[in-house]
Amino acid sequence: MDRLGLIIKSISGEYVVEVDGAEYTCKPIGLFRYKKITPRVGDKCIIDYVDGAWVIKDIKKRKNELVRPVVANIDKVIIVTSLTEPDLNLNLLDRLICQVEYSDIPIVLVFSKADLVNIDDYKEIIEYYKSIDYKVYTTPTEVTQLKQEFNDCICVLAGQSGVGKSNLINNLDLGISLKTGEISNALGRGKHTTRHTELYKIGSGYLADTPGFGALDLEMDEATLSQTFKEFFKLRCKYNPCYHLAEPGCKIKEEVDNGHILKSRYDNYLLFLKEIKETKQKNIYKKK
Repeated sequence: MDRLGLIIKSISGEYVVEVDGAEYTCKPIGLFRYKKITPRVGDKCIIDYVDGAWVIKDIKKRKNELVRPVVANIDKVIIVTSLTEPDLNLNLLDRLICQVEYSDIPIVLVFSKADLVNIDDYKEIIEYYKSIDYKVYTTPTEVTQLKQEFNDCICVLAGQSGVGKSNLINNLDLGISLKTGEISNALGRGKHTTRHTELYKIGSGYLADTPGFGALDLEMDEATLSQTFKEFFKLRCKYNPCYHLAEPGCKIKEEVDNGHILKSRYDNYLLFLKEIKETKQKNIYKKK
C-alpha cells in the first residue's frame, strides 16, 4: 500500500522515511538509477512494501534544493553570525547570503552573543539588514521570538564554527531529539566531517545539519551576483547588465556615496565580483 512520507536521513544508499511519526528504512527502485534520479533528504516521496522490503517508488516535485548540504524542499536558511568570539565577519555573512539568495530560499539572520557586547555599537549594521527585508534576531535576547521561525518548516542552520549554533538550539528548547553532545557533533563541528545528511526533529519542524556550508565558493556569474544583493536588484540601474564599477550614473554607486547602502555590503560585492572574474579566467586558461 502506497504511503506518502518525508526522507529524513540518507546514508550509504539507504534512506529513512518518516510516515505519520513512524520511520521506514528504504531503498529506491532500480528505475531511479536508469532515470538518473537521486533521492534527497527533505524529499516528499511515495514508499511501498515490495517483496519483503520497503522501497521508494516516486519522488514528488521539489520546490528547491541545495547541493551542499544535499537537502531538498528547504523552507528557510537561518544564518547565524556572532558579534564577538569570533568577531563579526560581514564578509562571510554576505557570502552566505549570496549563496542562499542564489538558491532562492528565504533567509533569517541571527546575530548571536549580543549579551557579550554593547549592542548599540552594532545597531547600524543590524538595522540595515532589517531595512533590506531580512528577518533579523539577536540572541539570546530574542530567542523567544526566534522560536516561531522553526514551526512547520524544514530549516537549515548555517554559520562558521564558534558562532553559537549548538547553544542556540539548546536555548530554543523546542524538544529537539538530540542530546547536547550530539547537537555539538551535528551542528557545531569544526571540520564538517559528517558522512550523511539528516533532518532532526525540532518542535513542529525539522532542522538539517550543515556540513556543506564549509565550502564557500561562489558558483555564479557576474550578472547573477548583483541580483543576490537585494538592495542592488531593487534599485535597477539604467544599464543592463550593470556591474556597479565605473559606469557613469550607476544608481548603486550613488546610493553607496549617499550612505543609503552599507559600505561593507558594496565592498564585499566588489571582492566577490573580483573572485568570480578570476575564477572565470582560470577556467578559461585551463581549457586552453
